[in-house]
This record gives sequence, structure tokens and C-alpha cells, in this order.
Amino acid sequence: MDSVNQQDRISSLPDVVLVIILSFLSFKDNVKTCILSKRWRNLCYEKRNISFKESEYVDNSAFDYVSKRVSFVQYMLNWVSRVPIQVIESFEICLGFPVGFEVEIKSFIEFAISRQVKKLVLDFSSPFWDNTWDGLRNDDFVIELPALIYGLQTLESLTIYACMFDPSRFANIGLRTLSIGWFRLENIESLVSKFPLLESLSIISCYLDEVKLVGQIRVRELIIDNCIIPTMFCLLNLPNIEIFKYSGNVIVFDFQKVNMILLKEVYLDFFIEHENDEPTYSPKEAGDILSHLLNDLRSSRTLTICSYLLEVISECNDPVDMLRDVQAQHLVLEILMHPNEFTGMRLLLDHCPNLETLTFQFLCLKPFPMASHGGSSSQTLWLENISSRCLRRTLKILVVRGFCNSWNEFYLLNYLVLPEHGFALERVELYLPPLQEMPRQWAYHGVAMLQKTSNRVQVILHSA
Repeated sequence: MDSVNQQDRISSLPDVVLVIILSFLSFKDNVKTCILSKRWRNLCYEKRNISFKESEYVDNSAFDYVSKRVSFVQYMLNWVSRVPIQVIESFEICLGFPVGFEVEIKSFIEFAISRQVKKLVLDFSSPFWDNTWDGLRNDDFVIELPALIYGLQTLESLTIYACMFDPSRFANIGLRTLSIGWFRLENIESLVSKFPLLESLSIISCYLDEVKLVGQIRVRELIIDNCIIPTMFCLLNLPNIEIFKYSGNVIVFDFQKVNMILLKEVYLDFFIEHENDEPTYSPKEAGDILSHLLNDLRSSRTLTICSYLLEVISECNDPVDMLRDVQAQHLVLEILMHPNEFTGMRLLLDHCPNLETLTFQFLCLKPFPMASHGGSSSQTLWLENISSRCLRRTLKILVVRGFCNSWNEFYLLNYLVLPEHGFALERVELYLPPLQEMPRQWAYHGVAMLQKTSNRVQVILHSA
């Protein structure tokens, strides 16, 4: 069938079917269909998921950045004025620091409310801000949440970044997903109590006077990312938690209750501590705190931890006895391949008896055959008589992201692939970052060497 007939067949479909097809496209691709014909020009306005992202339309480094923003806002106004449908599923607007556009923003939000929106995303954080609360002032926030939002009963998901609002006024009893960013929260528990059906709570780059959730909490997913917590303490009662993610400084967590059966995924990132010139805790103290945290969350099926945690857990008192067995079936290690991490890696592997998949995410790409010097280098540590239970019995898949085949990488992987160590290992998947020709050839050489190490293990290379 030629292209003309194919075009005719598509054109013969009823509008309702074409709208369904458009719903599978991104909003930006959906807009491009306007040029196909007059019919398509009108159909694209019937899409029920509307998304306006400044980053997709405006280059913030361009010399005419200001005029482009004005054109972008005018484009949004023209678009919503042509929407014929009375109900939409989602409405998203991302416009950094919208000074001068307050009236237009209010009209966009009122449009979404009038269309009984279910998912609303309001992101007014600036791309020029750091991902933290530090340095922000009250005049950095120019948009205030309209009063009609507080009681909108159709709303199921709400994201509000860098937007002023009054937590005490919410009455959206059907809300299930809430994400707050760049805001000062005095009492999280009081806010959560407003949403009896809330299942997912994300708090991004906020200032949190107190982190306490001990009431009747339904939340299944909790994310706390790059927040300032002056008390350095977090009290949580999470009987229904399935996903827990924390990124930020080391603080003390007190979990009153965690359902060991439900917990699926835990993500712990304390990488910011590498940049802290005056850390609150010594390595030994941090090691004690994070060992207790791992013990509280040990039932998670997927566990992702950072290089800082690997460095300090071996510094605590009696690390072997303090750390209890972790039940993770998938362990993800975000590492720099620094010698200080190796003891922590060995300690953690020794306490993962059920591990089936091990993923290394190399954060510091070194596309050259660089060897480590001093300390517990991988050449010596990983060639010692290490025989973790998971290596002998359960570990089947090894995944490496950011593979460049530095010496440290090769010695580590070679040890795990050796038949006398990785007894159950079946497959190794290596993901290359974008590399120049010479370092790429060096990475290919490493793949060939690993395959020779064990013929029964399948080594798969994924190029960037």
C-alpha cells in the first residue's frame, strides 16, 4: 500500500479514534500535527492532557530570552482559548519565576479548574536556582494558589513548586498524589491529615521545620529530596509504605513502624555530604546512624545506596555485627570507585544473602586505564578470599552503567565474573556512556577480556 492510500485510511477514521491516537503522543508532538490539515488543526485541541513546559519552547541562554517567554505565554493563552472539551485529565504549566505573568497564570489555573482537571502540575521554580532552599527569599515566589484549588473535588494529583499556599485550607478529600517543592512547611503531619486517601507524598527542596508523621498514615510512597531539616531528626510511622526515597544530609530517622512485607524500593542518597566542609557527624557517628537506617529498611526488595554510605558504614563500631542481613533482591550501588568505598561494598554484599541482581552505577567516568593508588585498592581487596553467600548461591545478573573499563572497574568485574566466585552468575550487561573512539575501543577490549574470564557467563554490551 502506497503512502497516499495510507494517508487516506488514517483520514477516514472518525474524530474520536484520532483523538485517542493523539493521546499517545507527547504534547509537543501533538502540537506538530496541526500542520497536517485543517481537520488535524482542530483535533489537537481536543487532547485531554495539556502540558506547557518552558524548557521545550524557550532557550534560557538565548539573547532574546525575555521576548521568547512573552511569546510562549501568548501561545498558551491562544491554545486554551481554543479548547472545546469540557473535561480534561491533566494540565501542566512549567514557567520559571513568572514575574509579570501573574494574571495569565491565574487564568490558566482557572481554566484547568473549569475543566474539572484531575492532575494539576504548577511548577514556577527557576532553572537558575540550585536544587535546595538555600538562598531563596520571599520575593522569589510571585504566584499564589487560587482559592478554588483548595476545595476542588475532581483533583486526584497535585504538584506545586515555588507557589505560595495555605496548607490549612485544603479540603480535597480525593487527592491521592501530592508533590510540594520550594516551600516552607511547618507541620507536614497537619498537611497530610487533610488528605485521607493520600498515597504518594513528595517533598522537594523545601524547608521543613519538623518532620513527623505518626498518625493514621495511608501513604505508600514517600520522597524527601534535598530539603533543609534543622532538627536533623525524622519521626515516621509508615505501616503502608512501599517506596521510600531520601536525598540530602545525614539525619537521624526513627521509624515507629514499617511493614516488612510491603516495602518494595528504598533509595538513599547522602552524596551531598561529600561537599560539606563542616559535617554535622563524624564518619563513625554517620556510620552508626546509617547502619541503623539500613536495618530499619532491610526488608526492601530493591535497595539503592550512594558512595558516601558505603564509605561510612565500615567506620561504625563493630560494623559486621551492627549491620543485619538485608533482604534486597536487587542492589544498586552509585559509586565513584574510590578506595574508601570497597570495604563498604564487601560488607554490604556479605549481608545480602538473597541478592539476584547487582547494579553498579559509576558516577565518575574515567575512560582510560587508570589504576588506583594507596588505600584498599581494588587490585588487592577484590582478589582476597571473598565468598559472600549471594555470590555462591543467588547472584544471577550483573549490570554496569557508565562502563569505561578503568583498571578499578575491570578488577572489580573480573573478580565477580570468575567461575570460582560468581557461581550462579548468568549474565553481565555493560552500558557505555558517550565516548570518543579510543576510549571506546578500550572499553570493547575490556568486554572481550571479561568474556574470556568465564565462557558460561553471557556478556552483553549496550553502546550509547
